[in-house]
Amino acid sequence: MNEESALSPAKSKALGVSLGAGLLGALALAVRYGWRNTLRGIIPDAISPAVFATRVAETTLGEIVYHTADTQNPGMPILFLHGVFPGASSFEWSKIYPRFANTWRVLVPDLIGFGESQRPYPALSAEEQVRSLAEFLDGTTPRELAVIVASGLSANIALLFAARYPERTMRVILWMPDVALGKANPSRGWHRLGWFPSMARLVYRYQLSTESFLRSWLLRSGFTLDGAGLEEALSVITSTAQQYGAEHAFLAQSSKAYWRGLRTGLRYLSSPVSMLLAIGSDKDSSAAISDLRPLVSRFAIVEVAAQGALAPVAEADVVASAIERELSTTTPDSSTGHAA
Repeated sequence: MNEESALSPAKSKALGVSLGAGLLGALALAVRYGWRNTLRGIIPDAISPAVFATRVAETTLGEIVYHTADTQNPGMPILFLHGVFPGASSFEWSKIYPRFANTWRVLVPDLIGFGESQRPYPALSAEEQVRSLAEFLDGTTPRELAVIVASGLSANIALLFAARYPERTMRVILWMPDVALGKANPSRGWHRLGWFPSMARLVYRYQLSTESFLRSWLLRSGFTLDGAGLEEALSVITSTAQQYGAEHAFLAQSSKAYWRGLRTGLRYLSSPVSMLLAIGSDKDSSAAISDLRPLVSRFAIVEVAAQGALAPVAEADVVASAIERELSTTTPDSSTGHAA
């Protein structure tokens, strides 16, 4: 792949957020209406495919709701981690992970603080998120190596997990990662909320979690007005964004301060890492590559013929095929996938 051509600036940032007017608008609405309306919506069944079971795993840091095949495949575990955005959940991978259920043991959690999982306040730290995933895997696939597929800011959680638990990690595949190591812009704009901590919750409630805002954001992130799946995605993401306490983890992880210790935490990263980038990836992806490359001994960059950060939902076939190609050299045979 030609890195220069693949990383040419996009016409607009898919996840860019203009918060100037939003801050003022959210504050005006908060003053007018106060806090009378509790954020709480009914999450549609479309959050996961009907053929997958929804289960709950207990960890010392909170409950994790996850999806897995009704009939467990004995193959190697593959763990899909959703990104960080208003309404983020396992739904992001729901059009992709069924394709792997015949040969892999598919595990798709809502990270603690997101989706249908427990949403504690204060939010878990990055190290606590990693520990919760370690406990989750200990309970579901003890002593087995796993492939981790992650997107956006959760790429940092996947990398930190791989560094902390190399004996549990076969490899890491990252879709459009927001690598928070310095040069890159964590969360592509969301981090600006950290400048106004006293107002961030107001902005979330009266702007970022609203259907109108999320519709516009989806249209900038891979969907089209006449494309299939827009209304379904909008329904799931809006209802998830409006759950009580859904803002805590999102606002915490959108802050640059949240990732302050990441570089130190990745000192012992040894697992191979593949970075999947949509066509026309912007300068943040270029910065993520330069930040991450010195820390990874086995590193691959792959251009994917898809548009937007939410291509795993909007263009699932293209992204799934790219992941399958990356996994083609990784055996899903559980007989060779046990940790030491």
